Amino acid sequence: MQDQGAPMPYPQYGYPQPNAQSHQDPSMYMAGPPAGMYNPAAQAPMSPPGYYPQQGMPFMPMGGGGGGGEQSNFMPAQFLQNPVMANMAMQYGQSLVGQGKEALDRELNKYVSTSRIKYYFSVDTAYVAKKLALLLFPFTHRDWSVKYNPDEPVQPRYELNAPDLYIPAMAFVTYLLIGGVSLGIQERFSPEGLGIQASTALVWAIIEVLAIWVTLYIMNIQTKLTSFDILAFSSYKYVGMIVAVIASFIMPSAYHLALIYVSAATMFFLIRSLKVQILPESSHDSYGEQNTSFTGEGSKRRTYLLLFMGGLQPLMMWWLTRQIARP
Repeated sequence: MQDQGAPMPYPQYGYPQPNAQSHQDPSMYMAGPPAGMYNPAAQAPMSPPGYYPQQGMPFMPMGGGGGGGEQSNFMPAQFLQNPVMANMAMQYGQSLVGQGKEALDRELNKYVSTSRIKYYFSVDTAYVAKKLALLLFPFTHRDWSVKYNPDEPVQPRYELNAPDLYIPAMAFVTYLLIGGVSLGIQERFSPEGLGIQASTALVWAIIEVLAIWVTLYIMNIQTKLTSFDILAFSSYKYVGMIVAVIASFIMPSAYHLALIYVSAATMFFLIRSLKVQILPESSHDSYGEQNTSFTGEGSKRRTYLLLFMGGLQPLMMWWLTRQIARP
């Protein structure tokens, strides 16, 4: 039989059970060592917060405080360095661009057919060279008919007499550049003057197309000429305008002679080209359809329209070059 004063072990841990005297000793509950004893920890300097003396490096907090901004700036770099995530981001961006292009094409097709616009720019180098020669020397040309496929007209690169918008667009830009050079030679160049020249030419081109459309409506003339056809035929005059302005560089008096020739050539080209479209010689129009409205009063109205469009070209050519040609 054991003595009751002897320490009894805990049955679950095997530690000796403290006796009643140890419970009465308050020194065992003190946080530090007993008074009078040396404590090395108390003499050591306190470490600054956020610093590990064992590792010798600062403590980087995971979140909150001042370290959150550095961690958030570091995450995009890790994201972009991941090949999988970068590839996914690139594919997502390409899909967004494709969707935006499709939406833009749908909106444009509501007002203008993109396939129709591509038709007017379907040209090649051989076509451009032949068409420029035809615009400057149309008097020797014989065949002015335009060939058409069963579904759509032949592209300009395969048909010299078909209208296009490539030459008018390039001629318009060249006209502005030549005008700037001419004003520079005369020491009258200014960016504002060049902008006024461009805006004036553009406004007059729009007014000319609208005037022709109003004339078609007032005279009740039914034709298959589209607005792009009229814009193309009425803009071929910029080729002759460029020749007239360049002639003034060589000799100022040559401007009027060149203007007279290119005006006559442009008027002849326009009348012969539109005559096939507006006033066919036979009872079938250029599309091969039967037409019975080209006799009597209808034929006179169409002839007046041709004369109006042809006579308008020399007037517009003189008006748009009189200020920039070298006197």
